[in-house]
Amino acid sequence: SSPTFAEKSTIPSETSDPSMTPSISSIPTVSQESSFFPSTLTALTIQKRGRQLLQVDPLLQFDPFQVGIYERIMQNYTASFGHMVGEPFIMTICNVTEQQFVSNGVTSQLLLSFNMRYESRFGYNVANYTRLFQSYINDNLDEVTISMQEHFLTNVVEAGRVQMFFTRSPTFSPIVSSSPTFAEKSTIPSETSDPSMTPSISSIPTVSQESSFFPSTLTALTIQKRGRQLLQVDPLLQFDPFQVGIYERIMQNYTASFGHMVGEPFIMTICNVTEQQFVSNGVTSQLLLSFNMRYESRFGYNVANYTRLFQSYINDNLDEVTISMQEHFLTNVVEAGRVQMFFTRSPTFSPIVSSSPTFAE
Repeated sequence: SSPTFAEKSTIPSETSDPSMTPSISSIPTVSQESSFFPSTLTALTIQKRGRQLLQVDPLLQFDPFQVGIYERIMQNYTASFGHMVGEPFIMTICNVTEQQFVSNGVTSQLLLSFNMRYESRFGYNVANYTRLFQSYINDNLDEVTISMQEHFLTNVVEAGRVQMFFTRSPTFSPIVSSSPTFAEKSTIPSETSDPSMTPSISSIPTVSQESSFFPSTLTALTIQKRGRQLLQVDPLLQFDPFQVGIYERIMQNYTASFGHMVGEPFIMTICNVTEQQFVSNGVTSQLLLSFNMRYESRFGYNVANYTRLFQSYINDNLDEVTISMQEHFLTNVVEAGRVQMFFTRSPTFSPIVSSSPTFAE
């Protein structure tokens, strides 16, 4: 069988182009219904702001793809504490918001500020997950340091302790009307009550007690679709977890290149690779990546057509996409193929307060 995507310069709607339908049975069928958090009717979301001091040599800030690796490392620890499960049961989003150098009078260090966000729609209680995250990292600093060094953050000499800050209480994002409840409390002390976690460097910035995550409007427009992409790779190997993180970061970074031409924090993009498999056309084998693309806006930007714009941009710039992958540690990628998006659900609003959401023009 022949797994080929047709080459067209004008890209119509994702679902209306028959030439974009794969011709091989081994490519998985994509459900018309979203499988994103399908199991319960409410989503428990907890988010806190945090920071970490890193001793680095040379004293350089992370580039965008190193930032993506750092975020992926932090996200991957979710499966190591609490309920001991990761995605898709608990979705973790680490978002680095600032980098700066601070000094204690003897040496300078790199201070990373970030948001940690945990979402669960599978019945898992994540109310104490930012506290568990802080405790796990601070109890395993040697492991964290080695993980960074082994995954392209080679200028990290030593990872310092993480400090989390209260931003807001855990909130429920209702899908249907219900009365959510929290499960048992953890015995781990509050982050802010640990005096040993108070930085002694006066130049470390004060973190606001109020969350700045999507602060500007009262409703969030969210659009999500499933997609896939064929990659010609040599050698024929699947991506390891950190290469997956790099791929996801590359896809997310293109958001600022189309539509309203803005990225975070105005439009939050989440790419999540869900499956890797090899497919063959009888002559060569290729790597097929299946993924979710999700766009969230709470700053008045309309993202209803963003998955279509994403598909068009990638397919119009395949040489650029291939080079970007090769330059950012995906060295086995010979050629990036066309992206195909599939309809999963209509754009939905995630209300923060009662209101009548409308699409911004």
